[in-house]
Amino acid sequence: MDKKTIGGFIAALRRANGMTQKELADRLNVSDKTVSRWERDEGAPDLSLIPVIAEVFGVTCDELLRGQRRSPTERTEGETAPEPTEKGERERRRLLKSTLAAFKNRSLIAVSLAGAGLIAALICNFAFLRASLGFYVGLLFFAAAAVCQIIFTNRALFAVDDEEPDTPEKADFRRRVVAVTRNVLAVTAGLLGFTAPMAAVGAYLGLTLKSQLTYGFLSAAAFLAAFAVIWYFVYAHLVKKGVVVLEEREGEIYRRNHRLKGRCVGILLAVALMTAIAQAALNQTELWIRGTVFNDYESFGAFMKQDVPDTFYGSEPPSDVYEIVSPEGNAQYVDVYGNEITKEEYDRRQEEYYRREIKDEDGKVLFAYQDRNGDVVRVNYSVKDGSALPITVYTRQDVWAAQEKVDYINAAFIALYILDALIALAVYFIKRER
Repeated sequence: MDKKTIGGFIAALRRANGMTQKELADRLNVSDKTVSRWERDEGAPDLSLIPVIAEVFGVTCDELLRGQRRSPTERTEGETAPEPTEKGERERRRLLKSTLAAFKNRSLIAVSLAGAGLIAALICNFAFLRASLGFYVGLLFFAAAAVCQIIFTNRALFAVDDEEPDTPEKADFRRRVVAVTRNVLAVTAGLLGFTAPMAAVGAYLGLTLKSQLTYGFLSAAAFLAAFAVIWYFVYAHLVKKGVVVLEEREGEIYRRNHRLKGRCVGILLAVALMTAIAQAALNQTELWIRGTVFNDYESFGAFMKQDVPDTFYGSEPPSDVYEIVSPEGNAQYVDVYGNEITKEEYDRRQEEYYRREIKDEDGKVLFAYQDRNGDVVRVNYSVKDGSALPITVYTRQDVWAAQEKVDYINAAFIALYILDALIALAVYFIKRER
């Protein structure tokens, strides 16, 4: 057994113990092809398998890593565990790098799943106008990405969860694994947030590109902020459980910065809550709508009598009479049953259909008018001392103008949220210890 590589040493140990590759593979719960690749030095066992292989063949982990047994003199020196050799440490570091590289490659699978979820959601939204369906389809991919990443992380951390003493290399390995996991989950959370506005759209509707970009990026920022808060507690738990090992000085800096971060987040949430209350109070179309005020019945009646079609829903004909114009320009008037009526009867029934009345408290008609202006959405008045004046009329243009003001207000508040977050981040990075 003079082989100097792990693969050659495993092959020599296996033959010395009279085992086939299949038998060794069964004991290690791997395939015989995997064992064959090890022995040909085309790959190496995971770090988590090193203690198991060492126990199977009755050797130490260091002997397995350096690819040879200790000399008889070394084996008779005391009963304490042997100190790792330089070659064994080099091999261990190589395996750590190999395991980390494999973990990063697997993490790309999770990122790809999250990206596929975004593409599937956008296809459902833009191609089929099924925004809500797109959100739930994307959600399946995002959940799969998160689950896969957690599985890959557990596997990578298990690879260094052995009885060997912790080393700086192992601690650095765990920190890198946790950092990659944080980044992958952050990307997944951001993409989930980008598609979240689709869930608020009707089952057979889709978001426009402008709306998707506007609300998608804002929602993604909100989801990333929520993820940062959650990760704050997750990372603290990992440090407490020893998954992430910090040096004494590094640990002290981390604890101080952790407390500072908690204070910044608490203040930011309090400010955001007050900002949200102010936004909810100002985010009312009724506060900003400005109608047309009439101080006499005649001008109000003339305004309402204008034959203006409904610019939003389109004009509607009277309930039971119609005017039919022939190609020659001749007009014929019929009722809902197709019976011909006179022009006078048509005008009378139209006037009756559009007639509206303003009454006082006793039911007395103060003013009757024709409601033919399809652009009017609301008429406001209050009867007092036998009069309904002044009368305020709100048109669809008034509503749109008020909604535009509300949109500007919401945009200003969104900018304020972002500014609050940037200030909190700036305070943290200025005051944190390095």
